[in-house]
Amino acid sequence: MTAMSSRHLSYGFVVLSCILVAAARTVTPEVASITNYGSVLDQLNRDSCSSSRWTPNVVLWTCRDSQTFQPDGNPVDPSIANTASFSSLPSSPRNPQNLTLSPPQNVGQLFYKLEADECPPLGLCGDSRWVGWPDTGPVVTSTGVLGAVNAYAFIARQQLSGLAVVQTDGYSLYRVTSAHAGPQLPTTKVEVSAFWSRTEIGYGSAGSVLHNGYAYLYGATPNRKLAVARAKLGLFGRLEDKKAYEYWVNGAWTRNAPLLNDTSIVLENTSAIQGTIYWSPKWESFVWIGGDFFPNANFYVSTSPKAEGPWTPAQLFYSGAVGNGSLPAYSAIAHPSLTDGTGNYIFLTWTKTRPAPNGADLYDTPLVRVDWK
Repeated sequence: MTAMSSRHLSYGFVVLSCILVAAARTVTPEVASITNYGSVLDQLNRDSCSSSRWTPNVVLWTCRDSQTFQPDGNPVDPSIANTASFSSLPSSPRNPQNLTLSPPQNVGQLFYKLEADECPPLGLCGDSRWVGWPDTGPVVTSTGVLGAVNAYAFIARQQLSGLAVVQTDGYSLYRVTSAHAGPQLPTTKVEVSAFWSRTEIGYGSAGSVLHNGYAYLYGATPNRKLAVARAKLGLFGRLEDKKAYEYWVNGAWTRNAPLLNDTSIVLENTSAIQGTIYWSPKWESFVWIGGDFFPNANFYVSTSPKAEGPWTPAQLFYSGAVGNGSLPAYSAIAHPSLTDGTGNYIFLTWTKTRPAPNGADLYDTPLVRVDWK
């Protein structure tokens, strides 16, 4: 081989490498079809539900404020700050059927129980309340052959007055486990109180993805963007040890946890408005799907070849119907847990409201399937 041909070969390899990298960074999702599955059927009046695949054919749903119903159709106060249910997988898009959440268990009790200093059992403290609201489903880190499941949730220690935040006193790490397959909901316990302090990002509270032996954990920054940490998963997928964590800071992974106000942790083109992050084999990319500002049901999508970016600017791909209650629509959430994992399609839900007979808001959770080109 001549020096000239060697240089040409080297140049061609560089060009090809650049083309492949560029292609990996320019995924442009396009909608092929949309299938309406109606509203999720539920015996409770529940707000802002997210989900996690619990076993091969069972999905765990975790929801925010939940209420039972009076015989006249009015919701019962006070709200329970969080609850959970199981569902099956959705039917085929050739015959879309309403998805049903399992009957509530332990009605009146929180799934993620409040801590001793959060005014348990319901969080009511004078004219304020502690909420324990989940922003995303628990991250499942290990499963057993008999249906045993180990998972974690990062829940904000948050106090509200109305809808105004009084304080966010860090984020606690809850462990969520099932000993075996069956109809009983998982058990939860506080594994580490204030795992993330009030001066740290609540990594894992805004989303999580398992990929290539790591748990990638996303949290909100003060300017409503995202930051990311990762933990190497061992044999049992435990997340309690902070020494296993790395943080994306100033363009590199580091063992030193940044402070909440560190501007070098912000991931460009991201949003911390409630959404979902997952890995798509179809696009060989991480995918973020979420909404914009209240009150609507607009869904945006952004992709990245790596968990830390670069993320593409989010593009609007679907707008859902709004309700006629006092809070028309919000909580745009994607559900990779309801799919076959190929990335060929995704399910979406959002919360819309309508008035009860007494004028209170009733929550409605539409379910839609989006197939990609």
